[in-house]
Amino acid sequence: RPSFRPLRLADAPPAAALVAMVRLEDDATLGFSRPEMCSEPLAGTAKAPFSRHICMAWGKAEEWPAEVPEGFPAGSLPTKVEATIKEVGQVSGEKVKVTYIEATGNIRDGDVLIFPDYVKISAKADGGLAALKSVLSKRRDPSVARCLEDVEDLDSGFLLVCSHTKRDERCGHCGPRLVEAFLTKGVANAANMQVLKCSHVGGHIYAGNVIAYSGRGTKEGDDGHWYGYVTPAEAALVASGSAARGRLWRGRMGLSEAGAKSEARLKRFWDVAPILVVVTAAAVVVAAIVVQKRKP
Repeated sequence: RPSFRPLRLADAPPAAALVAMVRLEDDATLGFSRPEMCSEPLAGTAKAPFSRHICMAWGKAEEWPAEVPEGFPAGSLPTKVEATIKEVGQVSGEKVKVTYIEATGNIRDGDVLIFPDYVKISAKADGGLAALKSVLSKRRDPSVARCLEDVEDLDSGFLLVCSHTKRDERCGHCGPRLVEAFLTKGVANAANMQVLKCSHVGGHIYAGNVIAYSGRGTKEGDDGHWYGYVTPAEAALVASGSAARGRLWRGRMGLSEAGAKSEARLKRFWDVAPILVVVTAAAVVVAAIVVQKRKP
């Protein structure tokens, strides 16, 4: 007859062990060791055919509603900013993307960052919405931005890490860990990058998702790179720009799906071109030797 004894508190695993077990389980289903990691080619998966990216600082990443700005209260500042952006867009026809970021450091709630203009506007200021409308209406004319009040230049680069917990658990799990990796390993400082948690960018399956803006003066057509399947071990590659058009690269701002795939193929070609040159040269030398030996 089997005997049972009641479970005693002393038999339970320590709290730290329980936490570790939960983290391992979460990482296996939501994190960097989940089965879908690196299961698809990424080039062309970025939905980025826009010419401007507008990022508004508002609230905490873990508190953002699943749908933004629809989930924000009517009449709140984010809804007013969205209305201003739509008003300008109806006139200009310019394609823009709006993303929400978590305030940190010198980025405060109500601040609006605009890329690739690299300017910051305080939407909370009295003339903030008017300044935003003026900047967006002038199609990236730096002289206009600098003469407006409530508009500041941004001097650093930025890493936007999707951490939108209520939109998808994978982003909520991977995002904060990537932010920590960028900050604790010093790679962001080395690349003069600020690291910000951001809302949904598209492609939950590709978490960790990162968008990189390298800074004012970056060559046109080579900024706003999107990355997926990024792990803490690859933080330095992304921050330095070395991962652009490689296996983690999803595309970049202003580029179509076909364009992204084309740039990735060209990068792969140039990566192997030196090897092909060496092999071809070696084959020519060998052939020449063989011909020389066959001569009477």
